[in-house]
Amino acid sequence: MSAVSYIDIRLHYRLAILSVLGAAAAFLIMYLARTRQGLPYHDSFASGVTTEWHAFGGNWETYDGAIRNNSDERGAKFLSGSPGWSDYSVEADILLLGQNGDAGLIVRSSDEEEGVDSYSGYYVGLRDHDGTVAIGRADHGWIEYDAVPVKAGIHPFRWYHLRVVAVGCEIAALALDPVTQLSTVATLNENEKDCARAGRVGLRSYSSGGIWKNVSIAAAGPAELALLKKGTQVPGASKLTPSDAELNSLVPYPSPEGSISGDLSFTGPTIGIRTPPISSLRLVSDLRRAPVAVRGSIVLTSPTVYIQDSTAGIAIESPQDTFLKIGDEIEATGTLEPRGFSGVLKDARVRLLRSKGPAPPLSVTASQAATGKFDGMFIEIGGRLEDKPRVVGQSVILDIHNGHQAYPAILKGVYPDPVVEKLQRNSLLRLRGVCVVDPAYTKNLTSFVLLLRSSQDIAVVAGPPWWDKRYLIEIGFALIVLTFLGILIYITAEHWRLRAVLEERSRMAREIHDTLAQGFAGIALQLESALQQSRAENVEIGSVAMAFHMAQESRREAHRSIAALRTLHTNESLENMLQKVLRPQVAGSRLDLSFSRSGDPQRLSAESEGQVLRIAQEAVANAVQHAMAKQIEVRLVFEQNQLRVEITDNGRGFNLSGLPAVEDGHFGITGMKERANSIGADFKVQSNGDGTMICLIVPLPRQRAYWRSVNWWMRPFKTSMRPSRSG
Repeated sequence: MSAVSYIDIRLHYRLAILSVLGAAAAFLIMYLARTRQGLPYHDSFASGVTTEWHAFGGNWETYDGAIRNNSDERGAKFLSGSPGWSDYSVEADILLLGQNGDAGLIVRSSDEEEGVDSYSGYYVGLRDHDGTVAIGRADHGWIEYDAVPVKAGIHPFRWYHLRVVAVGCEIAALALDPVTQLSTVATLNENEKDCARAGRVGLRSYSSGGIWKNVSIAAAGPAELALLKKGTQVPGASKLTPSDAELNSLVPYPSPEGSISGDLSFTGPTIGIRTPPISSLRLVSDLRRAPVAVRGSIVLTSPTVYIQDSTAGIAIESPQDTFLKIGDEIEATGTLEPRGFSGVLKDARVRLLRSKGPAPPLSVTASQAATGKFDGMFIEIGGRLEDKPRVVGQSVILDIHNGHQAYPAILKGVYPDPVVEKLQRNSLLRLRGVCVVDPAYTKNLTSFVLLLRSSQDIAVVAGPPWWDKRYLIEIGFALIVLTFLGILIYITAEHWRLRAVLEERSRMAREIHDTLAQGFAGIALQLESALQQSRAENVEIGSVAMAFHMAQESRREAHRSIAALRTLHTNESLENMLQKVLRPQVAGSRLDLSFSRSGDPQRLSAESEGQVLRIAQEAVANAVQHAMAKQIEVRLVFEQNQLRVEITDNGRGFNLSGLPAVEDGHFGITGMKERANSIGADFKVQSNGDGTMICLIVPLPRQRAYWRSVNWWMRPFKTSMRPSRSG
């Protein structure tokens, strides 16, 4: 191996190593940038913005600087962040909105779906039924690693502060009770092989509603993890404000034993007022507004609280913050303000009786809902979505059509929502919500409005029909595109075919030039030498001269064939190609060859042009050899649908009935007829004592105005595809 080769190998080796190291460094930088993107983070719930969060179940809405899930659905999730986040801490203030459930934080989440434990990641929750901080792993199933008891228990309607730190394969959580100032620590340590190392952050509740606020996320390391495991709050962590602690002391909650206290009223007990059926309140006069008390189950919490019993429903407006959720059974006392078919309970005082699951909906038709009989009640109804969902402020509006009734369905809460975003126009939906005929919502434009609780109240029964107008437009557009592609493929295939034909013609021209023409040239040279020698010796030269003449003529014929084959490689007009092919045939003679043209010239196909050239070449050759003509005229007449080619000479003519047959070795006229038939042309011969006229009528391709414009548009493309002149 030479020294130069050895140096080149070493240089290439070093360049390869540097390339690998550079790629690794770039990947590391991108990974670190991804894992830190968006950190630190603090929620924007106070401004009502939740665009970076995505709901998987539940009924989520912004509430007084916090995010609230009004549903006691099992495993409702609210997620945000980057899948590349790895080592970080997340903390929030959390309040449970019910009993026998839990609420908490998800870390390192991925592969999320709707449903219980339908995600992969870790969860730390505050659980009230056993008063513990539960920590475990979800992987579309639940593995609980630990449940650490809280000394004072976990109580609904009470604020707690929860902080979770994830570093490596170790997860640690600290729960702080701001009233007792007691903290509880729970830890989880998975093996290196199975642990989830990165993922998003989420809020989660199980069998209970919840409220989260002051959600913040920051990068973390071993130091933060060690401090948290010791039960020490990391400096800079958010803390509950005094007003929140004071609120905890005012909000009633179940006792540590789990029993419900005798009075859970937020403004004091309601005593001595009977609770009639809600349907009877529709008979109350607007002139006499006496205090009334009602009992019912909450079916809607936002934008207005609605309760219903077995007879009817009613709206409640309370000046106090009740922390109520869907399904809670309450007693409300206030002044009834009649509105339309039902009314509103103004300045209501609310007392929680018990927590339970939400009531099932009543299945009604749109016509029944329009009567007002089901005003304020939780119903199930169907209809088709007229258009894409509209976003108005913090609400999403669905325009529904059902038979002769049209009504809007309003969903107030967080957006975007995966369920709502997938809805398609003209889909058949099944909706569950509260029927409202209050003019404040209907604006006197529709008979009723359906207030949805969450996107889970929207079920797609069937997608839009295939004959939908939008689908038909898309199908038409697809057909146009496919047609255009078909034309393009056809043009390309024709170009390939033409190129193959022209390449074959070029090959044949080269073969004739390199074999026959060269052979004739050699024969002519030898005969010329013999002829000169014979003349010098006064030898009879008749046969030699004849052979010499035949060799020269065969050589000229070979060159004419080569010229005809080469001519088809250009973009020249048919008239110019005829001149190039025919003029060499009369060169050296006194015969006058003229050309004329009339009409608008049009191009023929390559096959048609080739046959026209061959027929004209044979006609001129016959006139030169047999007609003793002095003048030949070639006329091209372009008509609307055909091309007329006339070749006329002033020779002696011949008898058409006495034409020599193919059996006699004469192929001229017969060959011209066969060539004309191959391109669908008419071939005629007229001859008398004053000369001969051969007429060829070639049909032109029919082109409509549209296709002419297409050809004009495609001309540069087709021209660029033409093969270059070769050989």
